[in-house]
Formats: sequence, C-alpha cells, structure tokens
Amino acid sequence: KSGKCVFDCDMISTGGSWSVVVLVGAFGLQFFTAILTYGTGFIHLSLLEVYKESDATTSIVGSLFINLMSVTGPLTSYIIDRIGCRVTASLGGVLLAVGLIGSHFASSLWALIVTYGIISGLGIGLALIPCPVSVGFAFPKHSGIAMGITTAGVGMGMLASGPIMQYLLDTYGLRGTFLLSAAIASHTIPCGMLLRTPHSKIQKQGKTEERFAYLKTYLTLLKTPAYMCVLLGAVLWNIAYAVIMIHLPNYVVLSGSSRKEASFLFTVIGIGTVLSRIVIGLAIGPNGLDPLLLNFGLSACMGALIVTFPLFVNLSSGPMVFASLYGIYSGGLLVFTVPLCLEIVGARRLNSAIGLWFLLIGLGSLTGPPLIGLVYDITGSFGLSYILSGFCVLLAALLTLVATFWRKLLKNVEEVSPNAEFQLSKECNFTDQDRELSPREQLDKLITEKKMNLHN
Repeated sequence: KSGKCVFDCDMISTGGSWSVVVLVGAFGLQFFTAILTYGTGFIHLSLLEVYKESDATTSIVGSLFINLMSVTGPLTSYIIDRIGCRVTASLGGVLLAVGLIGSHFASSLWALIVTYGIISGLGIGLALIPCPVSVGFAFPKHSGIAMGITTAGVGMGMLASGPIMQYLLDTYGLRGTFLLSAAIASHTIPCGMLLRTPHSKIQKQGKTEERFAYLKTYLTLLKTPAYMCVLLGAVLWNIAYAVIMIHLPNYVVLSGSSRKEASFLFTVIGIGTVLSRIVIGLAIGPNGLDPLLLNFGLSACMGALIVTFPLFVNLSSGPMVFASLYGIYSGGLLVFTVPLCLEIVGARRLNSAIGLWFLLIGLGSLTGPPLIGLVYDITGSFGLSYILSGFCVLLAALLTLVATFWRKLLKNVEEVSPNAEFQLSKECNFTDQDRELSPREQLDKLITEKKMNLHN
C-alpha cells in the first residue's frame, strides 16, 4: 500500500441553470457525431467501389468507426474520473477530427482502418460517453426526459446525415468527404466544453487502493443479475443496430432502390427516432411507466420487424415502411441507458455502469457487421443476415423480461420509477452517503435497521 494520500474529484449533481447548458452541449455532441456515424453506410458503399475488397473486409472499417467508442467505455469512464466530462469530450472532438483528416490522405483500406476506424473511433468514444454521465448528474430526478432530449440529437443528426453524406460523396468524392467530415467533427469541441460538472474534493488512500476500489465496482456490477440481463440484451440489439447502420444502404440498393432513395431512408428513420425518444423520455419520467417493460416492448417489436424485412424489401414502399417503424422502435432504446442504470445500481456507480455498458455493447456491435458481411459473401444475399439480426433482438427482449424477476420491489409496488432511489431516501431520512446507494441497497439497509430496532 502507498502511505501517501491523494485527492480525487468526484462529480456531484450540477443543479441550477447550468444544467440546461449541459443539456445543450450533450445534444450538440449527439447531433454532430450522428451525422458522421449514420453516414457510415454510404462511406461503406464508396469503399466497396474504390478498393474492390470483400464486403466482410470492408465492413471492418465502418464497424471500428462506429463501435470502438463503446469498447473504450471503461477507459473513457476512468479518464472522466480523472479530468472530468468537459476536457474528455473536447479531447475526443480533437481526436475525431484528426482521424478524419488523416483519412483524407490514406491510400489503402488498411490505412483507413487506422485513421478512420481506430483514431476517429476512439475520438467518438471520448466525445460521446461523457454525455450520459454529465446529463445523469445534471438531472438525477428527471434523467428520462433529459436523456430523451439529449438522444433526440441523434435523431436530428440522422435526418441530416443521408442527404449530407450523399451530397458530399457525389460532389467531392471519398477523399473530399473525409476532409469535410473533419470540419463537421470540429463542432464537437465547443459542445464538449459545455459539459461542466462541479467536483467535490474527496481524500483517498493511495493509488493502489483507488485502483482496487475501481475494479471492485466493476465486479459488483457483474454480480448484479438485473443489470447484467439488461446489459446483455443491449449487446444483442446493438448487433442488429450496427448491421443496419452499415449494411442497410447496400441492401436496399441491391434490392432495386436508388442511392438517393437509400439516403432518404435515414431521414425517415431520424424522424421516427426524434419523436420516439422525446415521447419515451416523457413516459418514463417521475411516477411514469416502467422503463424495463417499455424496453421489452420496443425490443420485441424491433426484432419482429427486422426478421420480416426480407419478406417485403423488394416492394416499392417496403424500405420506407421499414424505416418508419424501425426509427420508432429503435429510437427509444437508447433513452433507457441512464434511467435503468440509476434505478438498478444507483448514482454512486453510474459512471462505471455506463462505462461497462458501452464496453460490452461495443464488443457486440464491433463483431456484428463483419460477420453479417461474411454471411452475405457466402450466401450472396442479405436475407439470412437480417433474419439472424432480428433473432438477436428478440433474444434481447426476452433477457429484458427476465431482468424484472431479479429487480427488488420497493414498498410492495410492482413498478419502480426511474427516480425511486430519490423518493426512498427522502422518506427514510437517509444520509448523503446513503443516497448514493441503489434502491436495492437502500431497501436492504432499511430492513436491517428495522430488525435492529425490533431486537432493541
């Protein structure tokens, strides 16, 4: 053990008018990065034409770009603990822009894997993961609607992504698109600077104990059944989510649609996503609907839609119907991240829970597109690929339903609202340290105290 004492900074609730500024910054980060990430499918089409590699190999580039941000979740959470949300997000914006500028000069697909896939992918992770963390601390009692507004920025980015990326590719080519994408990415830097979260100085016993406590937190999360069921479900539906982001344009073009029609699909998805996220955010507010059951319903509908998509993709209005429903079903799923983490593990472990969440869903999303691309290379059709992706989402819905059996009920009420821990702590006169516990831990503490009082 180290005999020295170090000071670390723990984030506390922002509160006040600055919470709105944090919300604006998080919305902007989601908007500008969504323009880039949801344009990956069109970049993928151009890469297939320019480099003439197989679909599976080419998919690695876009898969890394989209999902490396998630794989680096725990690392980003650790960086946030050290330097805060604002510096982390701004640093991510710089790294994202640098990677895209490097992609302008890349001369091979393997060079793009490094610049576009790895460097820019890391940048997106550092820029985006601070968003749910800062919003969670800024709006602890209204995380549902706050996350609904924040993630609506993704929907707005989707609205703009298809037309913008297709226009850039048609006008400036692949290299010019990378350079102008760097200009779009640079807007994330000032947005990241708005994520100011106050810190409180807390004395800790040396770096060895600090790292052990950090690892212990992750082990505790891994032993929380309800959290792990919901998390594994998120891993499965993100496999399909990443597949559609990358392969949907290619699938509908091969099925007879034009590139312009394919780009418009993401605009339609974006409209549904914006509406869904705002409505879901309002629905799971204080005393609102159960986020777990809503998560189950949206996942089940999304899985059924993807499984049946090959049956009507060749119809003239088939892709448009799919895009409309997919935007509604998939859009609300991202809203649940912070409310479910707050409800199941508490505010004290929120940063670590989100970091582990992004790590595991990133591993799923990272492997999904290349595997689906390999299935296409072998079978020559995306039909089987979409059926497999849809079954992944249906399994995710089942895991979400299973999670309800492990969630402890508060006050004999079947449904627990996302801000249940705050209601319980208010009624039971808990200390500030007790309020950082999850509802489950608070209830166990309350029962123990009641038993001790009875014995006395």
